[in-house]
Amino acid sequence: MPKLLFQIYLAKGAGKSLLYLSSVPSFDRAFLLGRGYLSFDPVALPLPLGAASRVFHEFHKKLNRRKGISGDLLSVGNIRDRCRLLLCRLGLSDVYASAGDQSVSDDFLFPESGEMQEIEMLLKGRLLSVQEVLRFCGSACGEDLVTRALQILCLEERVVLLPALYPVQGSLVHCQRCGWEGIAEPHFCARCGGASCCSCPECGLLGNLSFCDQLYTAAGPLPAAAGIAHGWLRRLLEGDSMGRRQEISCSPLLWIAAEDGLYRACGGEAAVAENSRSGKGEPRQPDQAGCRLSDRRMGASGSGCSLGARYESLLGEIRLTPSQEKAAAILLKFGREEKQGEKCLVWAACGAGKTEVSFPLIAETLRSGGQVLFTTPRRDVVLEIAPRMGKAFGEDNVCALYGGSGSRQMREVPLVVATTHQALRFYRKFDLVILDEGDAYPYPGSRMLHFAVQRARSSMGKLVYLTATPASWMFTGTRREWVITIPVRPHGFPLPLPKFLKVNPFKTSGKGIIIAERVLEITAELLKKPGARLFIFVPSVSLTSQVGERLRRAAGKPPLDGLHSEGIEWIHAGDRERIRKRERFFAGEFPVLVTTTIMERGVTAPRVQVLVLEAGQEGVFDAPTLVQIAGRCGRSPAYPTGEVWFISRGISRSMREARAQIAGLNREAARKGYLREGWEKELNSY
Repeated sequence: MPKLLFQIYLAKGAGKSLLYLSSVPSFDRAFLLGRGYLSFDPVALPLPLGAASRVFHEFHKKLNRRKGISGDLLSVGNIRDRCRLLLCRLGLSDVYASAGDQSVSDDFLFPESGEMQEIEMLLKGRLLSVQEVLRFCGSACGEDLVTRALQILCLEERVVLLPALYPVQGSLVHCQRCGWEGIAEPHFCARCGGASCCSCPECGLLGNLSFCDQLYTAAGPLPAAAGIAHGWLRRLLEGDSMGRRQEISCSPLLWIAAEDGLYRACGGEAAVAENSRSGKGEPRQPDQAGCRLSDRRMGASGSGCSLGARYESLLGEIRLTPSQEKAAAILLKFGREEKQGEKCLVWAACGAGKTEVSFPLIAETLRSGGQVLFTTPRRDVVLEIAPRMGKAFGEDNVCALYGGSGSRQMREVPLVVATTHQALRFYRKFDLVILDEGDAYPYPGSRMLHFAVQRARSSMGKLVYLTATPASWMFTGTRREWVITIPVRPHGFPLPLPKFLKVNPFKTSGKGIIIAERVLEITAELLKKPGARLFIFVPSVSLTSQVGERLRRAAGKPPLDGLHSEGIEWIHAGDRERIRKRERFFAGEFPVLVTTTIMERGVTAPRVQVLVLEAGQEGVFDAPTLVQIAGRCGRSPAYPTGEVWFISRGISRSMREARAQIAGLNREAARKGYLREGWEKELNSY
């Protein structure tokens, strides 16, 4: 099996010189000889793409910025010498080849224009490896055909090649899919044959990427007036509004002879167009024509999609409250703001309907031909939101991407609902990115996921945070006018305010734990409410079974004489029965569920009361977690109240912050007149 190595080469024709790199130089030679190039000379030994691309990039910076260069500077010998110096300076290699194999194979099959358009369409706004391109195109496309098609697309500058990893300095490497930078563990690689190849340790969940791997993206249609395509692509790729390290991309360097005897740099696309006019090459077809992948898998592109009837019907069902309407209006104003890269924060009380508030902005973006990414760290939120988006905006306009969703979902639609991990596959694509529950694990502490969401935006794209518990980084760079609060739920009742109980909730003994008598009394009082169900949150997995078993032993005896032992269950993330137990609890088959923080979000059950034992353990129960836990109460219009108890031997700062945040939202709701008229009297009836 041939090694996956890339070779930099120089091709010359009548009055033009082209410098590029290829993993199969003989294919490039055959392709270019048919398009007016008369000579083809390798200028360095084959190298892993990470090393070859860094040399090519440095050569690009040195020569392509000049207004004009002499023909002597573009000689094979001079370029070999310059590449040798660059490799030595970068510490990559100092061994160079002779002219190399000049033989031409007659066995090459060139891909058809339709096949190349399939791949180009797939790569628009995405950043994919060869293996991902193969998977999403289907098994009918062989690896050789896809590799050749990608190389031709790169030569025509319809697609851009990026090394997956490249050397920064010494052993320091940078991953261009996830932004990781560090010193990777070297290993032998069978693909490139190198003993010191390395892989990115962070984004392997989406497929392993090595120092010798390629990534490809299509930047989208070029501006009609662009005479020099490469300059436009370079500005796109090197734009760094997010403070990241400069990306390294590989597009052909083409020089055309001018009347003054100097060679002027221009894009590879110009050479293809020139040859097409002279009958030496096949003219490029419009992106929309004959795209078989589009017909088979990708669907409509989303420009001007039909939304009106579905969207108006859904809004009629939702009936936004005054607080939601005001938030939606501000979001629309934010979306129309022309300033690029703006951010907006929607801070909504738990259960306040923050998702629906974003619908008008999504609709307006889609109507104007824009593309939208609705992303969240949690897979279950994607599964819940995607059908609602499909109902609002049409199922053909929406796709859901998450781990296990399969390649069939990788289709071109205007509205993508995806986990934040899936955002790594997108590349400056979306005009609007909505991040839902960005404070949820694992997003807050993941540099990789922050990087993915930011890079998924186009250069002018807007970013909206939707959350009930905003983190400090969400306020950074967000103008005050774009911080929107929704302090009340649609039913118009205030949020249940947590109560504090300063007592040690349980003590250890030789037979396990002993639950404090006052905790048992509160449990009994809460269970006397009609139809009541009780969440008991504990700080560790081991405590779920210990507390649950102790409650079972206490059941049937005062003060829990009204509770049967079979009415108590416990769950945690490692419980194989957790989904079944959760559904049984929601259905009212038993009243008490002891749980870890896995039930802090995305849970709505009627008539729920909440106890948090050892609430002062800030390593587990920080302020956002406690706010989310308290938000399980009072969500239903049929039972808009409930009791929340934070029980601990001491009152922590997080406990105080959580209660203060909830109280602040209630005050704001009252001040703005959002609370239901006469809510105090109505609450007394529950």
